[in-house]
Amino acid sequence: MTPWDAAWHLLNALAAPFWVALLSVGALKLLWRRALAGRASALALLGWAYPAALLAHTGAWAYWGAEGSQWGYAGMVVATALALWFRAFAWPRRR
Repeated sequence: MTPWDAAWHLLNALAAPFWVALLSVGALKLLWRRALAGRASALALLGWAYPAALLAHTGAWAYWGAEGSQWGYAGMVVATALALWFRAFAWPRRR
């Protein structure tokens, strides 16, 4: 594997959690628009969702030894949902 191939593979590995997080934040802001009116910006939510998805993706990759397993994608969805729920609804509101 050349360095270019390794860099491309790493970027593709980082892209899956990013798109899961981005689509989840978009759906959250669209579906709960009124509930999130003064709570969190999309960028702040993405700042919570992407690391959670990346951690789940990396953990599944380390545990199963292969990238792209269905358990890894399920873990990304669950981790992203929990992070977004915590930041959007359980986090104390600023006064």
